Amino acid sequence: MSSAKWFACALLMVCVAVRQTESAPAPQEDSPPMPYEYKYDVEDQEKALFFGANEAGDAQGKVNGGYRVLLPDGRLMTVEYTVEGDSGFVPKISFEDNANPFGKGK
Repeated sequence: MSSAKWFACALLMVCVAVRQTESAPAPQEDSPPMPYEYKYDVEDQEKALFFGANEAGDAQGKVNGGYRVLLPDGRLMTVEYTVEGDSGFVPKISFEDNANPFGKGK
C-alpha cells in the first residue's frame, strides 16, 4: 500500500475518533468531568508509516493533546491542542521539512 493510502487511512481513523467523541452522550450537568488519558503510536519504517496521537483530560475539564503524521511529501505534521472552558479547540500546527522520525524518542 502506498504512503498516500496509509495517510488517508490514518486521517480516516482520526476523523472517526473525533466523530465518536462528538456523538458521545453529554455528561450530567452536576457531575464533574472524569479524568482520562490515551496514547497510540504507529511506526513502520519499511512502509514509511509514522503517526500517533495522545490526549489527556483532567477533573476540571481541561484537555491537552496532539497528533502527528509523516506526510507523503516527507514532512512531519504535528498538531498540539488544548480545550478549556469556552475557548474551544485551540490548535498549534507545525511542520518539519525532510523529517526522519524513525528512531527518535517519543
